[in-house]
Amino acid sequence: MLYLASELCRDTGYILRASNGQFTATRFCENSGVSYPRDLARVEAASLSEVAERWSRIKECHYAPVKVARTRADLGESPVWDAHSGLLYFVDISGGRINRLTPQGDVERVYESAAKIGALALTDQGNLIFTEDASAALLDLGEGKVRQYSAPVHHRSSYRFNDGACDPQGYFVTGLMDEGPSGKTGALYRFDHEMHAEVIHREMSLPNGLAWSQDGQTLFFVDSVARSIYRADYLAGGVLGEISLFAETPAELGRPDGIALDKEGGIWVCQFNGSCLLRYDRHGHLSDQVVMPVPRPTSCCFGGPELDTLYITTARFGMTPAQLLDYPDAGDLYMIRPEVAGIARHPFKE
Repeated sequence: MLYLASELCRDTGYILRASNGQFTATRFCENSGVSYPRDLARVEAASLSEVAERWSRIKECHYAPVKVARTRADLGESPVWDAHSGLLYFVDISGGRINRLTPQGDVERVYESAAKIGALALTDQGNLIFTEDASAALLDLGEGKVRQYSAPVHHRSSYRFNDGACDPQGYFVTGLMDEGPSGKTGALYRFDHEMHAEVIHREMSLPNGLAWSQDGQTLFFVDSVARSIYRADYLAGGVLGEISLFAETPAELGRPDGIALDKEGGIWVCQFNGSCLLRYDRHGHLSDQVVMPVPRPTSCCFGGPELDTLYITTARFGMTPAQLLDYPDAGDLYMIRPEVAGIARHPFKE
């Protein structure tokens, strides 16, 4: 890692940190190198004038996370906004629960299971599709019970589905992971309208957040162990075209988890164990960092009538008693109001 300083430090209060092919601005007075960074874009061979010009535009992130609800989730994940009802759904993976936040700010339990609930999405009939361990299920919200289960895609107990979302064709895509150390055994599965699954991508270590571009032609997905966000052409039948690295998140800022896209093509990513959210612009350049009051943000989604609120789930999972004393609000639900609104997610077609 290389630190650069110049006369610009007097004007901006920042130094440059060069790592992983990117220049990141860090407050000169802070030696941790992780507080309030503002990326200056990925630079392969930038001239000093280019670096100085980017540096001159540095500003501190002004987004302040606000706690929405006291949820104390062990492993909060997969927030989903229902525009028709004004409800926010989210899960507690290890708690086996699906919850919802009402417009009045109350948290209600919708469903509970002995299994681990990972991914969650709305259907075009106002119901929910979700995962239990290594299966997918369709929850009828009117009746309050599961209407249909898929066959499990794996029979080893350490395997479960993690994050997921629906593609433009209304199919449910979710990542299978092994909670044990098994290498690149993770994969992306695509469930059709009959709840039959097929693999669309293999050799992942820890598949996580997924999101489609506004035109539906590009899939963005996360491998948390690789600390990488990838993009791929999304072709007919769920076939992935060329896959390329969109962004590699800084090693000192934890691991990337859930993601959400805004209308400018920017990607917001939660950094588990990094105490922050990062935003990458449509070119894969880091543009914003939001410092969170808890260390383990997990996933995020845009909601509100104008999709201008970014809801953020967090976790207490794996934290020591001492850490929980320092961060008693870990596992709670938060929000910020970004300058750019988000795009709506696709529903599952029943």
